[in-house]
Amino acid sequence: MSAVYKFLSVSANTDYGLEISLTTANTVYGSKLVRVTNANNSLTVLTIANTTATYANVTLTPYEAVNVEKATTDTLTGTNLRAVQIAYRN
Repeated sequence: MSAVYKFLSVSANTDYGLEISLTTANTVYGSKLVRVTNANNSLTVLTIANTTATYANVTLTPYEAVNVEKATTDTLTGTNLRAVQIAYRN
């Protein structure tokens, strides 16, 4: 099934909608839905945490992309991972 992705921007004066690196824990602009891509040719672990603990570790295959639904305060971290805030519809 195909999906339509909308890359979000709050205003013309922000960086929302720009892809970022997840080298340190990041909320990705407080996003609820994030597209994460493994920009590496080896397995990479995506770590998802809330304010109290890590609650998920997900292994991404080389160049795999996933959509992560999370709370606005949850953070994403991973080596060689790139992330962008999105919305979607089927």
